[in-house]
Amino acid sequence: LESLGYVLMYFNLGSLPWQGLKAATKRQKYERISEKKMSTPIEVLCKGYPSEFATYLNFCRSLRFDDKPDYSYLRQLFRNLFHRQGFSYDYVFDWNMLKFVSNVSATSDFIPFATLIFSSLDLLSPEVYTRSLLPTNLKSVGIG
Repeated sequence: LESLGYVLMYFNLGSLPWQGLKAATKRQKYERISEKKMSTPIEVLCKGYPSEFATYLNFCRSLRFDDKPDYSYLRQLFRNLFHRQGFSYDYVFDWNMLKFVSNVSATSDFIPFATLIFSSLDLLSPEVYTRSLLPTNLKSVGIG
């Protein structure tokens, strides 16, 4: 679970503080990575992002090896964030959009996925997600 939290922060940040560390041997490298992970305060890693990310990582770090995680609590953290950010469940996912790219003409107002991702540094901002990912005429690509 903690690793999943780091993946989420990697998606937010684009890199993690322990990436690119060098050492003489693989063992030393992994030890340095472990030390850097443990010495990087969660609040520093998550600075500038919603508090749910820090809450998630703190919860994960507090678990002992044999503890059963409260998965519903962790899911609810991000569900609440999702709604607070103004998102809604429209069942349009990034991976669904890829199949429509070849069916969309150059004159439509379709925003390519790569443009959406790389044109904004704040991927949690609701205005990023309120831009239309689909052409305005869904029937033109066989939807609706």
